[in-house]
Amino acid sequence: MTPVRYIAVKNNNCINCGFCSNFIACESKTSGCTGCGACVIGCPALARELRARQTSTKSIQFLLDGETCTAEGPISVFDALREMGRLSQDHRADSGHIRSFCGTGGCCECSVLIDGVVKRSCVTSLRDGMEIVTSPDMLRNHAPVRVVTVLRPAPHYHPSILVHGCNYRCESCHNWDLTFAGNTAPRTPAETVAMLTLDPKTDHWIGISGGEATLNVPWLLETVRQIRRSAPESRIQLDTNASLLTPEVIDAVVAAGITDISPDLKALRLDTFMKISGIESENSAQIYLQNSWNAVRYISERYRGQVFMAVSLPCHPRIHSKAEIYETSTALARIDPEMSVTLIELQPAFRRREWAFLGEKVMEQARSIVESAGLRNVIIQGGPTVPRATDPLDIPLSSEAL
Repeated sequence: MTPVRYIAVKNNNCINCGFCSNFIACESKTSGCTGCGACVIGCPALARELRARQTSTKSIQFLLDGETCTAEGPISVFDALREMGRLSQDHRADSGHIRSFCGTGGCCECSVLIDGVVKRSCVTSLRDGMEIVTSPDMLRNHAPVRVVTVLRPAPHYHPSILVHGCNYRCESCHNWDLTFAGNTAPRTPAETVAMLTLDPKTDHWIGISGGEATLNVPWLLETVRQIRRSAPESRIQLDTNASLLTPEVIDAVVAAGITDISPDLKALRLDTFMKISGIESENSAQIYLQNSWNAVRYISERYRGQVFMAVSLPCHPRIHSKAEIYETSTALARIDPEMSVTLIELQPAFRRREWAFLGEKVMEQARSIVESAGLRNVIIQGGPTVPRATDPLDIPLSSEAL
């Protein structure tokens, strides 16, 4: 039976923002669309969709770990490996297996050796004659890579690394223009830290955010170690959705040099979590939600007094009811009523640009609910103090220089 092959097509929702043409890692101009779906994931207007190809497929012969294999194309390397049963469905961030958590080429966790070079399999077209190596031992001989954006003041108060790629599909993603972009060259930890140009005399705090930083754990650990060597006395903060933050990963990042962790708890109830995160698989959503709460408990119990933890709670009445905000806060107060909690105003962003800004009154009401549940250290992150998310129609302006 001939396998179904897909092609990404534009629908009538297109607003001509240019994100798919300028910010997506795509080889369609040179080798044709493989239906990898990166442009579908990153489109802010839901203007891209995958449709079954009507044209016939072509046979592609390649070497996989020394064995001659054949697949029907056009297809990405990652999808070919998946059809051959060579990928892992393991949700552990430190499993060491080839997976594509982000699907946009940002996290590089799907990297394999192609003709001796480390490449992202999810956005690389399978071609005749390719020699693909998936051996973890062989891959460990090469430095891990990740797509990153480095920020220095101003307006950012501290140097920060924003990693691209995320395992969530939040339709209100604030950093969507970085999170779902994969068009720039991936960087090694050494290259990333060199871009920071750290000064140990003045850079006392360095942030790692995203995107989701705990995708591609080898890259994260080595980056933290190199930051620690460059600025030995600095604080290093990890922002994370905590969905993959197992005790083993927490222990590893703390040992590498992380001093501050900010887990982002999207919700308490599974249905609310799936709504805000965009995770369609109930099984995956349950694992991610449980991991995030378990991570907060573990950090509080194991590293209290050693690692500063500030739990983030996103807030918007279109997603979070007052009852669930109270239930979530009560659950946190049971862990530690003194823990630091940041209420984050979900701004209109990405695919939720029609939402209204909440305003100070709504956020203060939310803080009252949180504090009534027994939490004593609550601050609000919202209003004019938070930079506005990028509007898709600003993308064409920034693309003119490309």
